[in-house]
Amino acid sequence: MKTVTALAVRAGLCTVKFLSAILLAIIKTVKFIFAEIREFLRFVGRVLKWLFRESTESYRNRVQISNELSHKVKIARKQGGKQYREAVARLIGSFFFGEDGVVYTAFNWILPLVSIAFLVGVIKYGSGLEYGIAVEYNGKDMGIISAEADFEKAERDVQQRISYSEGDKAVDLSAKFSLRIISDGDKLISSGQLADKMLEASDEELAEAYGIYIDGEFIGAVHDKKKIETALDDRLLNYGAEGLVRDIAYVNKVEFTEGIYLQSSIRSEKETIELLMSSKEKKHVHFAQDGETVIDIIQKYGMELEEFNEMNPSAENGIKKGKLLYVVERENYLPIQYVREMETLSFLNYETLEVETSSLNVGTRAVLVKGERGEKKSTIEITYIDGIESARKVLSSEVTKNPVVETIGVGTYSASPDDPQTVYFGSPLTGSGEMGWPVDGGWVSDSFISDRNHKGMDIAAPESTEIYAAQEGTVVAAGWNSGGYGNVVMIEHPNGYATVYAHMISTYAVEGQYVSKGQLIGFVGNTGNSFGNHCHFEVRYQGICLDPASFLNTINIQKHEDED
Repeated sequence: MKTVTALAVRAGLCTVKFLSAILLAIIKTVKFIFAEIREFLRFVGRVLKWLFRESTESYRNRVQISNELSHKVKIARKQGGKQYREAVARLIGSFFFGEDGVVYTAFNWILPLVSIAFLVGVIKYGSGLEYGIAVEYNGKDMGIISAEADFEKAERDVQQRISYSEGDKAVDLSAKFSLRIISDGDKLISSGQLADKMLEASDEELAEAYGIYIDGEFIGAVHDKKKIETALDDRLLNYGAEGLVRDIAYVNKVEFTEGIYLQSSIRSEKETIELLMSSKEKKHVHFAQDGETVIDIIQKYGMELEEFNEMNPSAENGIKKGKLLYVVERENYLPIQYVREMETLSFLNYETLEVETSSLNVGTRAVLVKGERGEKKSTIEITYIDGIESARKVLSSEVTKNPVVETIGVGTYSASPDDPQTVYFGSPLTGSGEMGWPVDGGWVSDSFISDRNHKGMDIAAPESTEIYAAQEGTVVAAGWNSGGYGNVVMIEHPNGYATVYAHMISTYAVEGQYVSKGQLIGFVGNTGNSFGNHCHFEVRYQGICLDPASFLNTINIQKHEDED
């Protein structure tokens, strides 16, 4: 007890020491912070005091000097006459023009302000001016442009016009540049105007015309651009595109620029129209698509059948997907592009799924659900260039029919007789196989009808051998039957058939239960009118008993066991 008390006292003392140390640290921290703040305030006070002293020193000096001069004026007043006037003059002169006087002080304060105002005015004035680049070429003033890029563009334009008639001959187009303030009389010129002036400054023979540019490239000039424009418009209006088309236009951008051009670069309107409407043939390789025919291909490329067969002699035997074919593609100088919208129907492939099922014997495969392709309607936008598809884009699509998954059943039902080869009095069972062997083993001890009008098939097996449902269905009876069947189970199947399993030692299924093929329903016994352990197996259709052998097949089961 004393030891516990001592420990408690020591723990309390340690706690008090710990808390005291923390409190002491806090007090020292606060003290340090306040000391730093006090030093900072003292420093600020000293700075303010110095600023005040420096800013008022001239004022204090001026007051001291004025007081001294005022005292001298008072003394001179007593003397009178000339001494008084001189003292007053010295007082006034010192006040205005002496050191720290009004004029001196005003000069020291006003001059910086005036300088700042002047600098602001200069900047404001300079920023309001408009500057340009003056161009001098071949010793002549060409004008003013806004950026050097305008000269580079004009230089390219002039070089194009010259190189058209003079081949690859290089022409010196170097110029001098200088920065100039644009006055009211000056005017900025465009790159096109600069190109005209540069040509005028050359020694070439020139003429006013309309330059024709294809995607920015100069191809020549004409005097009358209206004839060219009319010919181009007529070609678009009369273009033979199939179906409803929109956005029909030339792929290349055609521009006309009025200006000064070399006389040698000017073409006749007829010659220019022939050039723009011209085309050339080019050999091309085509890979056959699925379902594509020779007629489809020659129509696509506008070829004659004889021409196609001459280039592809093997195509007479038919074409397959991926086959390499030679075609002739006609390339227009100015290709035409247009857009068509159309609806297409495409098919969606179905998936195949394999499932294990006891409705089939082991080793048996069958289609349980037949697969069906789905359908999808799409609205697509197809872009054509000279009648040949160049691009397509899906605008919208809708699945109108979902695909049906094809289900393939893989049999798992493995119940079989002890010896499938001799199961039916020396012959194997080769019926339809739509029903499974109902007993885990056994053999046929009595056939259908036989010599006593037997309504089913007896399958002998040891007592308590498992009995399975030969096909899926609903249990309509399960238990004791006083008519001689003993313990019996009766199942009605969805296809209109019914099966009966009699003389069981006990039943496992219950009335109203839905069972699948191969599911346990009872055990072999010798109850009712029976002689020896066996399962009496009946197959009925609309109340009429049929030979169970017609529905049983043990060959597939035997093959599977041999493979295993």
